[in-house]
Amino acid sequence: MNMEKTIRWAVCGLGKITKRFCRVLQRLPGVKLVACVSSSKERALAFQKKYGLEAAYTYEEFAANPGAADAVYVANNMNMHRPTVNRFLNAGIPVLCEKSFCLNKAEAEEMTACARKNNVLLMEAMWTRFLPSAEYVRGLFEKGELGKIKAIRAYFKAGIGHPPGSRVFRKAVGGGSVLDLAVYPAGYTHMLLGVPESISASGTLNKDGVDLRCSTEFRYPNNVTAKFDTSLLFMQIREDYNIYCEKAHVKIYRFYQSKKIKISYADGKKVIKKFERSDGFEYEILHFNNLIREGKTESPIMTHRATVEIMGLLEEINRQLGVVF
Repeated sequence: MNMEKTIRWAVCGLGKITKRFCRVLQRLPGVKLVACVSSSKERALAFQKKYGLEAAYTYEEFAANPGAADAVYVANNMNMHRPTVNRFLNAGIPVLCEKSFCLNKAEAEEMTACARKNNVLLMEAMWTRFLPSAEYVRGLFEKGELGKIKAIRAYFKAGIGHPPGSRVFRKAVGGGSVLDLAVYPAGYTHMLLGVPESISASGTLNKDGVDLRCSTEFRYPNNVTAKFDTSLLFMQIREDYNIYCEKAHVKIYRFYQSKKIKISYADGKKVIKKFERSDGFEYEILHFNNLIREGKTESPIMTHRATVEIMGLLEEINRQLGVVF
């Protein structure tokens, strides 16, 4: 085990989120961005020049050169996650795959099985699980300091920044509020409560069958409920997550990249917990780097089982809305 090893990264899918990933990666210790991968050689070469990378590849070229990088971040359109990830896993390349992980539970099962078959590291890039604020929240409930969770109410509404032709409005590439936004509150709720006994969901679809907004309720034993609303139409940003417990109310501000939590106790006492300001990518990248250095093939924080279960929840929400992938 070499915990000082510099991890050489490639990125695949060269859109907006990958550019942000690159900016974060290039300021972290113990890593080096060395290559980019695209379905278009021309786009790959342009990206290589912009970021000063050693190499630019098509998917086929990268899979044929597994020694070109120690890890690859996959962030192409969701409809392409399964074939892309499996191609790289079969080549023996560790993969950090952006969320939503894929289109449905069956694809998630196939991808995680491919990782196990090849004995290669695969992890969903669910950055919320790696945030210091999420670690703090998990600790609160593991210690039982606030009593049992009675209810959850969350919102993730973000219609700003999506032009009419955006991928989020295109079903063919995995668009919709469920896979783009609901994955965050569904994933956070799964982290705290696991798989619900039942789900109910309702929402609005556009003429192309893409879900634009969704209201979801997860029901757990002892009448515990988790309700969350997501929307691609809401022209302001709302991203709060509220946990109502036996002894307190926990409000997580901007929960998907939270730097502030307020705990309001039943006796009137209030505690504000603040966290260092940094990009959410940072923590999952550092975690993934260490998994590679330790020779691990699965994250203990974002397990394959968790990824498959969350995709199952999202698939059921989509099914109830009339969206099938």
